[in-house]
Amino acid sequence: MLKNLKNLKMFMAGFLACLMLTGLLSAAFAAEDLSVQAILSNAIKLKLNGKDWTPQDPATGDYYRPIVYNSRAYLPVRAVVEAAGIPVDYDSATKTIWIGGKNDVLQVNDTIYYKDDYGTIITTDEATLTSPDRAYKWGVTNDKDLSMQYFNFYLKPNGKYQQFRASFFLDSSAKDALTVNIRKESRDGEVLKSIVLQPGETLSDVDVGIGGINQIYIEANFRINHGTIKKLIVGEPVFYNGALPAKTPVRS
Repeated sequence: MLKNLKNLKMFMAGFLACLMLTGLLSAAFAAEDLSVQAILSNAIKLKLNGKDWTPQDPATGDYYRPIVYNSRAYLPVRAVVEAAGIPVDYDSATKTIWIGGKNDVLQVNDTIYYKDDYGTIITTDEATLTSPDRAYKWGVTNDKDLSMQYFNFYLKPNGKYQQFRASFFLDSSAKDALTVNIRKESRDGEVLKSIVLQPGETLSDVDVGIGGINQIYIEANFRINHGTIKKLIVGEPVFYNGALPAKTPVRS
């Protein structure tokens, strides 16, 4: 992801200088902080993935220059990680930088995060989302029998989350195994993960990396060998940053 930024550990050691440059901290220093003298360099050239790169403040349009301190070059944390498609947050109360986003879990349970392409609905009706081993509280499923058709839809993390998780259930009415693809951005996009469901099978807690992605496309194509399928469920999908324990509180 950061192919030509080989010294990530080095610039991470320069958090203080980076934060001063991006204005994340106030001018008042805590007792344990140290004031340092550094140089804003006009001579250092930057390359990102082999191309010329000048980090820029998206709010003001100002260009960031590298800071040189003790013969080492430092760049703003936000400029570097956002260029790599990684979210970054700063918690002023705890003076904590969250690279990869704060620990956060979002239920994908509303049409604001969803768009049907063919054959699906998003619902919070547990009766509609019931499988032999559980009833899902929210999810995407079909409201008509499926036979030689598509089960395709979009979910929209809008570039704010690093991971996607859902459970997948295929009803035992299926006559053959079914492949479900999770694609990047569109129906023709890169396959991020491909899973195979056997008739009557549930695959729980399938995780997919989605850092920097605006939407994912989930597709299953039914053929004559599958027969008529009563139910396919994508159960309790979530977008999340950070760790996701087995029972993490989620916000709607």
